Amino acid sequence: MRVTIDPARCVGYGRCASIATGVFMIDADTAKAYTDDDVVGDAPAAIVFAAARACPTQAISIEQFGNRIYPRVIEPMPADIQQQLQLLERADET
Repeated sequence: MRVTIDPARCVGYGRCASIATGVFMIDADTAKAYTDDDVVGDAPAAIVFAAARACPTQAISIEQFGNRIYPRVIEPMPADIQQQLQLLERADET
């Protein structure tokens, strides 16, 4: 099982880290989730899937044998989250 976190979609809610403590962590500098492939490989699949499903921006994708198994289709980010990201980007520019 391979887990990927899309940094463009991750906004640092931390739901993944609270569900799968030690599998998903939040970077102190970027406030975005990250994981270690070695840790994911040892984690129960049910916990990894629960953490991925809890992500409101679908930043976490799971592959097995080269095929994406979660999420099957990535939905557009909700408008409120997109607005928050735009505000953050504008604040970073100033």
